[in-house]
Amino acid sequence: MCEYMDYYDKEILINVGMNETRVALVENGKLVEMHIERPENQRTIGNIYAGFVENILPGINSAFVDIGERLNGFIHLDEFVKNLIPEDYIIGDYEFTDINEEIKELEKSSKRRNISIGDKVLVQVVKEQINTKGPRITSQVTIPGRYVVLMPNYHGVRISKKISKPNERKRLRKLITGLIPDDFGIIVRTAAENKDSDMFVKDIISTYQIWKDAIAEFKKTESPKLLYKDYNVSASIVRDLFNDDVKRVLVDSNELYNSISDYVRNLAPDLLDRVELYNDDEPIFDKFYNINKDFLISLSREVFMRRGGSIVIEQTEAMVSIDVNSKKYSKNKPQEENSLTINLHAAREVARQLRLRDVGGLVVIDFIDMMEQSNRDKVYNELRSSFRRDKAKISIEPVSRFGLVEMTRQRLKPSIVQTVYDRCPTCGGKGIVRSKETISGMIDRWIKNFKYAMNGQEVDLLVNEKLAEFLNSDDKNFITASMLKHWVRINLIIDNSINEHSFRFCYPGTSEEVKFEQKEYN
Repeated sequence: MCEYMDYYDKEILINVGMNETRVALVENGKLVEMHIERPENQRTIGNIYAGFVENILPGINSAFVDIGERLNGFIHLDEFVKNLIPEDYIIGDYEFTDINEEIKELEKSSKRRNISIGDKVLVQVVKEQINTKGPRITSQVTIPGRYVVLMPNYHGVRISKKISKPNERKRLRKLITGLIPDDFGIIVRTAAENKDSDMFVKDIISTYQIWKDAIAEFKKTESPKLLYKDYNVSASIVRDLFNDDVKRVLVDSNELYNSISDYVRNLAPDLLDRVELYNDDEPIFDKFYNINKDFLISLSREVFMRRGGSIVIEQTEAMVSIDVNSKKYSKNKPQEENSLTINLHAAREVARQLRLRDVGGLVVIDFIDMMEQSNRDKVYNELRSSFRRDKAKISIEPVSRFGLVEMTRQRLKPSIVQTVYDRCPTCGGKGIVRSKETISGMIDRWIKNFKYAMNGQEVDLLVNEKLAEFLNSDDKNFITASMLKHWVRINLIIDNSINEHSFRFCYPGTSEEVKFEQKEYN
């Protein structure tokens, strides 16, 4: 059993359960990201498919492609480029260029490929399906490895901006240029810094083989098909995030530990001693950094800050709204200074919570009002700074005179809340339900319509027992009053399969629901 240190700057902890795998990223002793994968919602970003164009919508410059999944993929027409798959890729005629040769320049083309309904196309998922929206796909396929990203039908070398030293960028560009396959481009990833050519050769051969196998399958298939499945959540995080900045990867599954060790031994042997197996009896997310506790907080509506104040996070259809509250925070300082202090703490917590919850789309933050422009600028700069380690694309507008900040965060997959929770069947996700008084009024109007439209004489009313108690209470006596008012016999029947905020009307003695055209009853 390994010895566990109390503190690391950056760690990856992986918990494998019976029906889910959870991956936690910890920075400076705090949980900042949580990734969850289950059999029913496996990761599809990076998957390559043979798809068939099912619908073309010129009005929105888009197409829907059947890729064999539950929902069709969505793609912009501009992404279908001419000569999507050059003939030499399909034939498989390829040899690596000599290390001293220069990269072959491709003929650039901005012409869009004309597609028709029924065309077979090669596409890759770049954004997970969310609710009823299908996955976002592209025809500009990329194959990620540990050190490079292979880009078919591109040319040239791009180097990660996080590799900042000019001499290292120059060395990598020269090294990679001699290794690039013909008619491919390369993105050099951050993990490539200070690595030698042997590591790149392995990575390029591996990613090229993935592409070659996908093309071979694409040629043969005559129906929608998954050609290449990218790594699962835990493996992709190790591939994409495990670098010199990560002090250790701690895994509580022997099988996954062996799998990760084999991968690291092959492509990053210098990091192998940082991969550790956790086999204590205490759950891994309880033992380290209060991960389970912080995760549960990330699912709550209100988050209390350690030094006072709170933030309230509300998800709506159009946006996420965040309200900063001072609560009982009070110091012997001017109000402006107190407001600034709370807002600075809130800016850091907002950045952490959005990253941890993996919230995407439009976000509006209502900070506590501040009179001085210099203080609004401080909060804006603190918010920007707090997002610097977030890999999602972020765009932030300055604080307005009303104390509001508008920002967007890239959304690639469902948020943690969407992954963990189902929509409430009672309220439909609204968070509110009709009052019993409102329901009794709706029942009364239904009976009136029933009498008018069908000349009904008798009907069964099925309700939950809690609603029945309300309708039959002494002060209400609703059923008797309604029968006398409309001259309709109402048989009240208890059915606890119906929630207490709904009701059903059936023909007497049957389960057949009474239906007729009506303007309102639900």
